[in-house]
Amino acid sequence: MHASIDQAVIAIRARDVTLSLGAASAPVAILKGVTLDIARGESMAILGASGSGKSSLMAVLSGLERASGGAVTVDGLDFRALDEDALARARRGRIGIVLQSFHLLPTMTALENVAVPLELAGEGDAFARAEVELAAVGLGHRLHHYPAQLSGGEQQRVAIARAMAPRPAILFADEPTGNLDAATGATIADLLFARRAAAGTTLVIITHDRVLAQRCERIVEMRDGQIVADRRA
Repeated sequence: MHASIDQAVIAIRARDVTLSLGAASAPVAILKGVTLDIARGESMAILGASGSGKSSLMAVLSGLERASGGAVTVDGLDFRALDEDALARARRGRIGIVLQSFHLLPTMTALENVAVPLELAGEGDAFARAEVELAAVGLGHRLHHYPAQLSGGEQQRVAIARAMAPRPAILFADEPTGNLDAATGATIADLLFARRAAAGTTLVIITHDRVLAQRCERIVEMRDGQIVADRRA
């Protein structure tokens, strides 16, 4: 039950992906044979209730977690063939991730939170690019504020700027509005789609929110570690 996509435009290809966690003597099956193609530049929601496996699928597709079985190819790279160091290098610049809980470093300003990861990745113009990205998310006036001085919505804007600054081909957003009130969440969703459109990025949103999911071009619904529906919105 998966949409057929021309191989030349595939950003992510997953084939019969399984994930089991826990002790080898008593493994718990989290993903149970997921097959999925995601096209370059499309916006897709992975929709499901808590415990459906959607965040685990994101972790596998983004290279944060290794699949127990099956194949995952991202931007032409076979993730199974890469060791941990190579996987980390593969993620850098290819994959951006925005999480529900922001994960900003409290001792760094907004500008530093965006620039320092770029600097560590060897980018020469890290602070200039960070400033441009923060301006693009409406925070050009908050560059030198620390996370504790920012609202939840502003912190998520910083997180989006940080994820987009390396110009990733693929952006994952895991419950990006989950910690925000409805109005702020809607603004953050607008921003995600605007930044994705401006950069031509493939956007994968993991959510339990059907309203947010319906803003995507495609909705993949999960239940009990499997895809149960795959439809164009």
